[in-house]
Amino acid sequence: MVLRKFSICILASLFLLSGCSGIKNIQDLTYIVTIGMDYDPDHDEYIVYLQGLNFLNVAKQETRPIEPIPTLVGSARGKTLNLAVSKLYKLSRPPLFFGHLKALVLSDKVIEYKFKEVLEDVGRNRSLRPNLLLFTTDQNIEEIFHTKGLFGYPPVYTVMLTEENIEANLNDIGPISLMSFLRMYYEPVGSAFIPRLSVNQNAWQTNAPNPVLLLDGYSLFQHSDYKGILPSKEAIIVDWLLDKRNQINYGIHIDDELAATFELTSQKMKVKMKKDGLRPEFILELKVEAELLEKVKEVPYEKVKASLEESIKKEVQKVYDIGIEKKVDLLNIGEKYYRFNGDEYRKLMNSDQFYLTRDSLKKINVSVSISHYNAYRFNKEER
Repeated sequence: MVLRKFSICILASLFLLSGCSGIKNIQDLTYIVTIGMDYDPDHDEYIVYLQGLNFLNVAKQETRPIEPIPTLVGSARGKTLNLAVSKLYKLSRPPLFFGHLKALVLSDKVIEYKFKEVLEDVGRNRSLRPNLLLFTTDQNIEEIFHTKGLFGYPPVYTVMLTEENIEANLNDIGPISLMSFLRMYYEPVGSAFIPRLSVNQNAWQTNAPNPVLLLDGYSLFQHSDYKGILPSKEAIIVDWLLDKRNQINYGIHIDDELAATFELTSQKMKVKMKKDGLRPEFILELKVEAELLEKVKEVPYEKVKASLEESIKKEVQKVYDIGIEKKVDLLNIGEKYYRFNGDEYRKLMNSDQFYLTRDSLKKINVSVSISHYNAYRFNKEER
């Protein structure tokens, strides 16, 4: 009886183990980590790029091969995205696997001609996760996919494949997930951003230029419509204002000369609204914590502090004015107006008028607190 029970246990164990026989080894699949999409309006065709991952190239340093392993990039055309990708399925052994897909890169032509169709296709595809990182570019996607990290590290070590908002950014904008973008894209007020990918050819060199990827501005959307591009400098300011964890290095010029540089951290921007007739009016209040990095010339403390506050105020006003020109609420200040004055907002929308004008922003109050001086000193009479 004991022998019979032992035999049954052995057979059951073998049966359970046989269920894993269909699992493929890591080297038996082609792992796709990024999809790029372009569009050819002349032929009405999509161009799809797939970036494959070779696990030998992401192993620990002591186990990596001496010879660098090239990045695998495939491309195909088709009248639909599925038809284009299916062509690469036929040409892929080991077969393609999309379970580790991390990023989606869209060309400006896709944004201009086919963006809403692509969003629908991506939303219907169960293989694409909502935490997929989203980027746009006006550069060659194949070149972007071949760009590696520093020291020959593979593309998984570039900004294209880093997680969304792991830590605070310094003088940079962060990546955004598909889910975070769609949350704002379909909102009736406020803007939605997609970071733009670019290749820098000259910043780093070995015995030849070492190209690196960077996030170089935003593609802008308002009311689910594409509104153009926000350059990198202004995009960094917007990101800094809307994400209190981010920091920027900022130089103050007094009498046309650099006087000091600071590292700035902003607290959450407060929006105060007052209603005047049909259109809203706003006051922005911004508290900034500053750390003195360099004191370049002797200037009284109060003058430095006042100049810093005035300079930040001008930066905020500039960003707001760019948004008005493009009919984009870059600072998302209209949310309170929509929430408490829905009827008035709908009247504006029915008249095809943007809910903000240059006169909507009545005042910007900036308060700077210099919390650290890094061994630099101001004389008592300067304070």
